Parts: sequence; structure tokens; C-alpha cells
Amino acid sequence: IMIRVACGHPLGNGAMLTTALDAQASQGAAAAASSSSTVGAASSSDLSFSERLWHRRTSAGVEEPGPNHWDGSLATVDEQGKLHLTISRNAQGGWSCAEVLLPSSLGYGTYTVQVSSPINSLHENVVLGLFTYADDAQSELSNPHREFDVEVAKWGVASDTTNTQYAVQPYQLPGQRLLFTVAGQDSTMHTMTWSPSSVSWTSTSASSGAVLQSWSFESSPEVGAVPPPGSEVFHINLWLFEASLPQDHADVEVVIDAFSFTPLKAPGQKLLSLQRLRRRRGQRSASFP
Repeated sequence: IMIRVACGHPLGNGAMLTTALDAQASQGAAAAASSSSTVGAASSSDLSFSERLWHRRTSAGVEEPGPNHWDGSLATVDEQGKLHLTISRNAQGGWSCAEVLLPSSLGYGTYTVQVSSPINSLHENVVLGLFTYADDAQSELSNPHREFDVEVAKWGVASDTTNTQYAVQPYQLPGQRLLFTVAGQDSTMHTMTWSPSSVSWTSTSASSGAVLQSWSFESSPEVGAVPPPGSEVFHINLWLFEASLPQDHADVEVVIDAFSFTPLKAPGQKLLSLQRLRRRRGQRSASFP
């Protein structure tokens, strides 16, 4: 069963907006994604990647972000287990985009995505999104959709000197996004750690481990609290900003090497484990005079 909520112009993965964007807002729009979640057993619309089941997005018509048409067949996994996301011309003469999403929330912890393709080579109209998003907005939260983003994009501006951003939605508030540049042709690793009081990101070179950028966002009276986990799920998508044409009207492909998640340990969990280990050692010692 697929449940989908169509969204408006994406200034944040799925946020509904009714006002037009000026050029500056478009350049920095924190827009990585669809608002979609899927429930139910595995089906032909699912794929296995990095030892997890992912749902592939398919739309009957055009949907935000973009708006674009979405085709599940454009998300595939090769023999090496790598995820391929493709933007390709469709039978109607338009373009279709690709998105995959997990079926359920992972919650607090560290999310890691390794991108094989050199992200600085993406055309200015192409957006790669790595993010959490919940369909059911909770207005009492400062971040109603529980949306945290890594987005590779120039938002249609070829002269933009930045090509990547970290964002906490709503990104328009001061201190809720960081724009930066990833240069070179190396594959990259992007991690996001979500805890009760903060969200932090780090991007590194996958080959050398060199840190390319890092940033942390913390709860405060000015920006509100970091939201707790809910119905959000992790998404990876590749799409066209404002449905603009890709470079040379050619297909676009991004390869994702791997995804991993490490749950956040509860406070005192490590100490408790050590105490249990000591008790067990003491019990074993007591059994031998």
C-alpha cells in the first residue's frame, strides 16, 4: 500500500509553499525531496541496498520537488551492490527522476552515505538529496517534518561557487544551514548524527579520510528544540531543480556505494555494560576458591 502526500514547491523536503521564490532563495533552497512514505510487505517496487529494504518512488504524473515525474525503474542496484539513481528521458518526451526511501524510522543515531560519483561534476540543474523526512507534519515542532538534509546542488545557478549544503528545516531561519564547496573528483562520505539535543554533519574524502566540512546544530531558545524521532524515514533522491533540462539533454547518473546506520547509545548504556561485565567476572571468580 502506498501513501503519498503531494507537496508544493520544495524549500525543504516536501514543505508546502504558496509564494514564488526569487533567484537568491532558489539558489539556496533546501529542497531535497518528496513527501512520501510506504508501508507494507516487500514488492516489485522495492530493492535491497546495503542490507536494507528500500521503496522506490513512482508517480502517475508530475510531483514535487521540481515538479518532476518519478520512475521507480530508475533506481537500481548493480552486481557490486551499488545503488544507481538516474534521470532519464521518458516516453512522453519529458524527464523522469529517481528516489528511494526506507520503510520505517531509524531514529537517533548516525546515518552515513558514501557517494561514488564526484559530486562537483553535477550540472547546476541537478539535485542530489540525502535526508530524513516525515509526511505528517507536527505544527508544534520547530521542524514539523523532522527534516535534516545533505543536499548537493547549485539550484540552477551555474556561477554559484558552492555546491553542497547541510540544512535543518526551516532553512530560512538564521543558523539553520551551511553552504560549502566540495571540489575534486574523489568519492565522498557524508555522515549525519541525530541526538536529542543536536544534529551534526561531517563530509570526508572516501579515499583519504580528509575532512571536507563539518557542522553542528544545537537546540536553543532562539531556534527551538531538535525534534525527537517520529514517522520520518531516510530518503535518497536525484532530481531536476524546477524541472529544468539536464546538461546537453543527456541522462544523469549518480552512484551510491553504501548506506549505514549506527543507533545512538542511550546515556549510561556503556557504563551499564561495563558494570554487568564486572559482575559476571566477579561471579566467575567466586565459583573458583
